[in-house]
Amino acid sequence: MNRLTRLLAATACLFMSGLLYTLERIATFTRWNAQVATGTFPSEPLIVDVLLQNVFISIFGVAAIILFFMAGNAAQHTTSTNTGTADL
Repeated sequence: MNRLTRLLAATACLFMSGLLYTLERIATFTRWNAQVATGTFPSEPLIVDVLLQNVFISIFGVAAIILFFMAGNAAQHTTSTNTGTADL
């Protein structure tokens, strides 16, 4: 895997982690609003730690961090040819 591939994979993992987290939060508050509307759940929703309940959010998040570090440490392959210049 080259640097660009690692960056793209890390971005995709970070996007998936954020998307899953957002969808979990939307589902939690939608359910709470539905219960409040019917009068069966009068208090605020419990603070749910979505990061520990849905293991895929943590997996994608950790994978994104690792891939970003791997892409940052990847060596750039450059050639140093002096074309058209005189060595002084």
